[in-house]
Amino acid sequence: MPDSQQIPDGSSTALPRVLHTPRSTALLSESWAQAEDAKRRERAGNDRQLTHEAYAAGEPCRACGRALLGEPVLDTDEAGLARIDADNAEFRAEHAACNMGVWRLENNRVEHCHLCCPFPPLSPAQRDELRQLLYPPSLHIDRSATWRVELTCQHVETLAGHSPRYVESTVQCTECAVIRGVVKAVRIDDQAKDGDDGSFAEGLQPDHQRLTDEQWSWIKHIVHTEEEPRRGRPRTDVRTIVDAALYKTRTGITWRELPTEFGSWQTALRRHRQLVESSQWDEITRTLAERDLPE
Repeated sequence: MPDSQQIPDGSSTALPRVLHTPRSTALLSESWAQAEDAKRRERAGNDRQLTHEAYAAGEPCRACGRALLGEPVLDTDEAGLARIDADNAEFRAEHAACNMGVWRLENNRVEHCHLCCPFPPLSPAQRDELRQLLYPPSLHIDRSATWRVELTCQHVETLAGHSPRYVESTVQCTECAVIRGVVKAVRIDDQAKDGDDGSFAEGLQPDHQRLTDEQWSWIKHIVHTEEEPRRGRPRTDVRTIVDAALYKTRTGITWRELPTEFGSWQTALRRHRQLVESSQWDEITRTLAERDLPE
């Protein structure tokens, strides 16, 4: 799901239980996932990647038909080396348009194309070693949460054994038999049932203090305000926007979780982005930090 659905670290009672994604975003993720799935299916019928068993048995490259496990260089006589070099020169000429160069394995003189020829597969031992490097025990991934997700097709799926912090942006719909985008996710496991029955907390955290008049006087000159009257609904004042952004930063919540006391979260997000793009936000936080205020 998009960043707006990321859940800050904390206890289970602090986890938002309802995650939303704009339908347009869900449809875009859906189209990308369906296109990638179509490519994957197409490649599955013409898979050029060897299994490790086939590679170890001496099967040649499925793309070019050239040996992957040939005779070691040290065991090849001069005539053999010359023959391999001539064959390599012919191979490079045939793949000159690839513009990716060639590769070859250690102790093997036979060359392969970087663009056309997939690398040999990892052995089971190599895969285990790589897995330990990427996912050490200290980075254990908690997959204890259960979610009920609503898809763009309006069908509902239940996902068990998922992360308690986020839901993937697309899911295979069992009724449509195609990949669909997720527009809403509700966490339904026991940990998520503590509290307010799945709704976001509306009130401010008890230890939060809004900017005082003195604190606002330190930074209000940084923000450019509108001088001319404007039509439509009254504009949210900049001080409230700054307060909202500071509250979000200090608590680690998402914009969607912003308490209604700060007004529309969409407005706060949009105007905060404007402050960031104009570098005003950096100046605001720097000024507050210099006054020994927490950011």
